[in-house]
Amino acid sequence: MNRRKPHPRWGFLTPLYLLGVALHRHIYEWKIIVPFLPSQPTLTLGNLHAGGTGKTPIALWILEQIQPQVSDVAYVARGYGRKTKETRRVELQDTAEEVGDEPRLVRSVFGHSPDVHVIVAHKRRDAFQMLPKNCPVILDDAMQHWDLKSPITLLICPYGEWYTEAAVLPAGPLRESPEAAGRASAVVISKCPHPLDAHERLAIATKLGLRKDQPLFAAQEVMGEPIPRWNAPAWRGDETALVFSGIGDPRRFESFATAPERFDQGGVAAVTLRFPDHSPLDETRCAQIASDAYQSGCNALLTTGKDLARLPQKPEAWAHLNVYVLPHEADFGVDRNPFLLWLQNQWKAHGYRVPLQL
Repeated sequence: MNRRKPHPRWGFLTPLYLLGVALHRHIYEWKIIVPFLPSQPTLTLGNLHAGGTGKTPIALWILEQIQPQVSDVAYVARGYGRKTKETRRVELQDTAEEVGDEPRLVRSVFGHSPDVHVIVAHKRRDAFQMLPKNCPVILDDAMQHWDLKSPITLLICPYGEWYTEAAVLPAGPLRESPEAAGRASAVVISKCPHPLDAHERLAIATKLGLRKDQPLFAAQEVMGEPIPRWNAPAWRGDETALVFSGIGDPRRFESFATAPERFDQGGVAAVTLRFPDHSPLDETRCAQIASDAYQSGCNALLTTGKDLARLPQKPEAWAHLNVYVLPHEADFGVDRNPFLLWLQNQWKAHGYRVPLQL
């Protein structure tokens, strides 16, 4: 997220921050404002870290598992970074300024599919009146959205960035204290560099202090070969590329994008640029990217799907540059069936029957 980088020297402000979080939460817990209870089967995706945990690939993976089994499925998000405030359906022609980059990315993945509803709403409760009665709903980044009470919460924690070893804002990256993980129905370890064996799973569950009724699942990041956009030729490996991104944690993307095997025909990643998470690719920034590319002798741009979701069309400044995107997906591997069975049983325990293909 685009905010001041946490630093230990700000630790003296953490108690004030936590007080504000507690007061906000108690407004809903004490029913000063009554939280909304959805009538549809709902799953909240959330994190304690302030950004870059890999929620969007996991949200897409869950939607892809559910979609073939039901008549309707929905993705609901706030639409971080958009300049509009109304509750609205996301359509393919919408811009990131209108709906946010992540909802636009989700919409682009599923195209015009009428059975996948993508909605942005500042108050998530307002989205439900636009959805079919029994439609399963994935709520993105809503663990701290107290206005809505979801029966199931999936906490996402990046591998190696254990919230039990981190400080709370502004001294560290956490939105809440580590004890808040107790609200989670289950935990997904995202960005795993390898499949987790039983010994490592137990070690992680112990490190995070998970209860016996909080299952732990693991998801690896899978990045494919560069995909051409806007009529670029197929990737050959001899390109001179400028690599850029504006995502929460670009380290793994950059490592994969600049690896020698991406350029096995003599190409090279000449420049790597980082921008803040969700930052817009406006005319000025696109012109700067193009200028840096031309000055470095680049003939290609390599970026993420989330970044390109901010662009409705190819910028004029990039007219003579070939543009490629690295596909970025979550893979639950051996945890696929256990996770889907857990989700199916969780919804069933709350009175919802959602058949999932196991």
